[in-house]
Amino acid sequence: MHPKTMFRALLIALVTAAVPIATLASPTQETKENDFLDLVDGEGNVLVQGMGIDGVNAKARAQGLQFPALGYWSPEGHCFQKPAAGECNGVFKK
Repeated sequence: MHPKTMFRALLIALVTAAVPIATLASPTQETKENDFLDLVDGEGNVLVQGMGIDGVNAKARAQGLQFPALGYWSPEGHCFQKPAAGECNGVFKK
């Protein structure tokens, strides 16, 4: 196989493999409270609390939970503030 053809095939394979990963990205804003509470009650879901989204994610990783998170929420809207301004809640699959 010609090097250019091989490079093109490899590039296409890498892009094709990366596209599904983009659809699994973590939420970028807080989930509405009632929707979040439904996630908390979901079978096999685990609630994790921490300081901001980074604190929640660190605790979830330490527990071996699945990423991305199903959702994040805090009463004060602290989850996505940098630096973390307060407690945040996240829901993950076991």
